[in-house]
Amino acid sequence: MARRQKIDRGLAQKLDEFEQRLFVLKIEYEKYFSGIERFEPMRERDDLKRLMREITRMPVTATRQKHRTRSLRARFASMELYWTRNLVQIERGTHPKMKFRANLADKRRKTIEETPEAPKVERPRKLTAQEREDKAYRAVFDKYVAARRKCGQSDDLAFDSIRDVLKKQVRTIKSRYRCTSVKFRVTVEDGKAKVKAVPRR
Repeated sequence: MARRQKIDRGLAQKLDEFEQRLFVLKIEYEKYFSGIERFEPMRERDDLKRLMREITRMPVTATRQKHRTRSLRARFASMELYWTRNLVQIERGTHPKMKFRANLADKRRKTIEETPEAPKVERPRKLTAQEREDKAYRAVFDKYVAARRKCGQSDDLAFDSIRDVLKKQVRTIKSRYRCTSVKFRVTVEDGKAKVKAVPRR
């Protein structure tokens, strides 16, 4: 007769909690990717990482609990890869759901412009959300480069690299402080130019 293994009830509770919170976090990310939620649930994701670290540090003797721990850890890792891939697509403007909404807005705009009743008035083309965003980042970049030049620092910087760093800061600050926008200021401290991000509610 096989010997019955003792189940760690404390570990079992933490595994139950982790599984439930992972399920909720998955839903929250789907809402974010669909545009229902405005902020990425980064804080909840970090909390779940800490909980998994606590679980992995706990001694596990029961085979069933070992298997469940490995399964949950693998599931979480798989979900993180999926979330990261979607976040990268959003930053690049290639996410399917984001592209769908952008294409739908373009179709509506073209339909309005092509309506016979609409007066044929030459209007300056409105910038897309992506173009407005790039214009704002370009303004910060130009100020930063000018400040570095005045401080005697190298001004050989790539706009795309600086823009990607600033975008990542915006996403992090919005999620952490639950703010609607982020303002960047170029300052000079100790003879060096710096870009500071300020959350705005």
